[in-house]
Amino acid sequence: MVFFKFGNNLIDYLFYFFIFISLYFALMSPNLTLGDTLTPQTLGEGTTWVTIVFLLLLVGIVSAFFVFKKFRFSMIWLFKDKGNIVAPTILFLVVLIQIIFVLYTHPSIGFDPGAIHEGLLPDHSNELKAYFSMYTNNLALLLLQHQIAVLANSTSWLLFDIVNVVFLDIAVLLNILIVALIDRHKVIAAIYMHAVFILVFPMILVPYSDVVVMPLVSGLILTYVIAQKSNFRLVWRLFSALGNGGFLTAIYFIKPSAIVPIIAIVSVEFLYLFRNSVGSVIKWQKIKGILITLLLFVGAITSYAYVNHQIVSQQVIEITPHRTVPAIHFINMGVSGDGGYNEKDALEMGKQPSQKAMVDYSKKHLIARLKKRGLFGYLKFLVHKQNKNSADGTFAWLIEGHFMSVKPAGKGLTRLFEDFVYPEGKYLSDFRYIAQVVWIVLLLIIALGWRSKNKLTQILRLSIVGLFMYLLIFEGGRSRYLIQGLPVFWLMASLVLPDTMTMLRSKLKWLQKEDLTQK
Repeated sequence: MVFFKFGNNLIDYLFYFFIFISLYFALMSPNLTLGDTLTPQTLGEGTTWVTIVFLLLLVGIVSAFFVFKKFRFSMIWLFKDKGNIVAPTILFLVVLIQIIFVLYTHPSIGFDPGAIHEGLLPDHSNELKAYFSMYTNNLALLLLQHQIAVLANSTSWLLFDIVNVVFLDIAVLLNILIVALIDRHKVIAAIYMHAVFILVFPMILVPYSDVVVMPLVSGLILTYVIAQKSNFRLVWRLFSALGNGGFLTAIYFIKPSAIVPIIAIVSVEFLYLFRNSVGSVIKWQKIKGILITLLLFVGAITSYAYVNHQIVSQQVIEITPHRTVPAIHFINMGVSGDGGYNEKDALEMGKQPSQKAMVDYSKKHLIARLKKRGLFGYLKFLVHKQNKNSADGTFAWLIEGHFMSVKPAGKGLTRLFEDFVYPEGKYLSDFRYIAQVVWIVLLLIIALGWRSKNKLTQILRLSIVGLFMYLLIFEGGRSRYLIQGLPVFWLMASLVLPDTMTMLRSKLKWLQKEDLTQK
């Protein structure tokens, strides 16, 4: 029992350290700059009337909700009492906006998504072959997109943007299903929150592993929730454990860093073994736990063997074996500059004659960089890197090298969308401001939900900690890498929102003093 309390407290301390420091950095983000262009990389015309209207509406609605009783009751009636109709309708409208958005704007994307898209076309260059030889982690996504291209008889960016929308929305639906299994009373709020979050998420234009892995992460958590629910029939629990292993394998091949939630699941389940428990019921629970664990391994091993065989025997692109970039390369890049991509290091990997030479080069420069920084310098660097890893609510939109080279040039609705998300768009800074506010609200909901204490919320907290720690160690330096963990953030916010709202209402009760005296 002592170890159990210690472990739970440790999770809480680590989580709140990371979440509050991330919230602070988000509040200090240059995305909240009014008026001026943010950076030379993302030229815009500064915030416009759009941001002013957004702020006035936001402040006005929030203030009116807490101050005016009639307005508060009307909002509760519309969005809560009629939530069974209003919430799904809003989510449907948001999905419709997503579809219209990609139909009108589907530009070609650079960096890794561009390389994968090029791999779908015939006549592969030597540079492309070298890329996939070194970054074999992208082969699974290439094969997946190749199968989709064959079935649809198309390799257009529009096709894969639509597929991206499907992946994202499946993740949302799976998250909502998880909330329904945990507490049906929280489903309506979960639908509203997910609708708002995906409304300011233009990464659907980037068909890459960041978004593709999201439904896999949600599926991993969903199958875990089903497998551990005692009121479910054993056959469904065992089947879910088998599926859990399949999701784990898919995550490993699409984006290995996204397996953090399974590590959190195993860690918290181990921690819960140290709670006080007695009786034959517990023995039977342990037997079922062993069966579930065994099936998880069966699912993982069999699916791993299948997917690995498909990758090893693939003939979509010719690669040179034993040229995969080692993990230490990404750790080495993780201590350079802002802790992100280092072009010089990447080019040097291509020049090395073997994997051993890659390891030796990376190890040498990693040690040199750590020595140069020193202990306190490295700790200061980690704080700076956490800022870069977590502050940007646009998830590094347009920040990545060679992101997109287009400029707003369309007409009508196309031009409106382009002005919000394209480089040099008229409303680009407005989009950044609004997306940043949404990100801050999400972090605030999660940070203030400390009253929620159960196994799943602890798993989600540890997953967030694990993701942050992973990005501090490996290549990070921009918040795009948080996209893979967004299902965890969204699910966490959905589950703790009632506790957060209860706490806020108690703290802001003085605003309703006039209402109380008039009763």
